Amino acid sequence: MSKDGTNNSRKNRKREVEKERFQKEITGDINEELLWTSIAKNYEMIQGAQIANGFILLMALSKATEPLSTTQISEIISKKSRGEIFKLSATLKDSLEYRLKRDGYVDGTDMKNKSVYSITPKGRKLLKGWIAFLLAYS
Repeated sequence: MSKDGTNNSRKNRKREVEKERFQKEITGDINEELLWTSIAKNYEMIQGAQIANGFILLMALSKATEPLSTTQISEIISKKSRGEIFKLSATLKDSLEYRLKRDGYVDGTDMKNKSVYSITPKGRKLLKGWIAFLLAYS
């Protein structure tokens, strides 16, 4: 077999392994590191699909054990994407308030000097759909 044929076989097998991993993630056994790596790798496609902020916000909120401020969410996104993706708190607040909260994907509570957010069951369902979309793309 030619070198190109061997490389293509390896690439195809690698894609299959990644798809199997994503399938597990869709069913709730999410490998966060793999998913965040994929998000950073496919960020241009995610942006082009007009889902970037919402998808990334729901990812950041999906593992939170308590409501988070926009500053905390921004820190999670930067840390999980290994600095590949950085979002300003003000940009996040707009996305949270004017789309995700309005459409019932996140709950928001106004505190003394800040708002905190958490993902809703409807938001978890949307996130699973977006993960399936990412799986189909890769």
